[in-house]
Amino acid sequence: MTQGRRHPPLDLGYLRLLTDDTGVIQHALYGVPNLPTGYTTDDNARALLVAVQEYERSRSRQALHLAAQYLAFLYHALTPDNFFHNLMSYDRRWIDARGSEDSHGRALWATGYVTSADVPEGLRRASRQVFEDALPWARRLRSLRAIAFSLLGVYYYSKGNPNRELIAGLPERLAAQLTSAFQRHRGEEWEWFENSLTYSNAMLPHALLLAHELTGDSHCRAVATTTLQFLTEVMVVDEVLHPVGCHGWYPRGGVRAWFDQQPVDVMGILLAYLSAWRVLNDDRYRDLAVLAFDWFYGRNALGLMMVNEDSGACYDGLTPDGVNGNQGAESQAAYLLSYLAMARAGLVSPPD
Repeated sequence: MTQGRRHPPLDLGYLRLLTDDTGVIQHALYGVPNLPTGYTTDDNARALLVAVQEYERSRSRQALHLAAQYLAFLYHALTPDNFFHNLMSYDRRWIDARGSEDSHGRALWATGYVTSADVPEGLRRASRQVFEDALPWARRLRSLRAIAFSLLGVYYYSKGNPNRELIAGLPERLAAQLTSAFQRHRGEEWEWFENSLTYSNAMLPHALLLAHELTGDSHCRAVATTTLQFLTEVMVVDEVLHPVGCHGWYPRGGVRAWFDQQPVDVMGILLAYLSAWRVLNDDRYRDLAVLAFDWFYGRNALGLMMVNEDSGACYDGLTPDGVNGNQGAESQAAYLLSYLAMARAGLVSPPD
């Protein structure tokens, strides 16, 4: 591992602290669940991925119980026309008529993953029902990130479900929406899908790499390679990962924001690098994945640990003045999903 680092063991304790009998609480006041902020489909989808992948890794019954709880939240989040709500208040009232396209896509990603996961059949069947009920909306999405998240769900669904009729033509359609956006927006010194770099950027090339695996379309591979290289040139400076900051983002032709850096963006680029390592068979991406993972452990712009060593919680962001001391569900899930992905790749060095 880079710099001889030994990684702490994976611990779901803080995620459990954020979870009650409804689902995972959205935010925290420092390390204390901030109950009035309620719940989101976004966070419960990410938490479902964490719990299932940890069960696959360790066969933890506690992880399996958490997975069932998060999936129950997503099932309840379906509206009568099978589009997901996103926002629920602490007293269990939906406070939106329907959620965002992004939250719908994240729920498809999570439930699609579970349909082919190494979990008990009952959990797979329940997840398949939720995924299949919500999937028709994927053909109507316009948000590029929602399209990418949905494409991930379709990829995983296709691995474990022999009935392909439901997704016939869908991987190609979703991938074409991404590659068409790239062709419309690319230009001199700007190899990207939009006229700005904002949030969850790396999920776009990540999804195209998986689309290439699924369809064999070489154009998906080419666009993914080009855009991931562009993103790397923006984000990796002097052998340190600098995610685009959320305070201003990076408009084309403008000045990029360096802060606040978000753990969820680190997770996205790490997943993309690991996919690129596997699909493109290029060890450079393995090294970049290690570099991204090390962001959590102090190899970042300020040299600060992003993981609370007392609780295993992840701080919500890196600001010009230091870490954001709050430790909410999005950040925790982003860190745990990064850890689990690195562990599957054999890139986690356990403690002595």
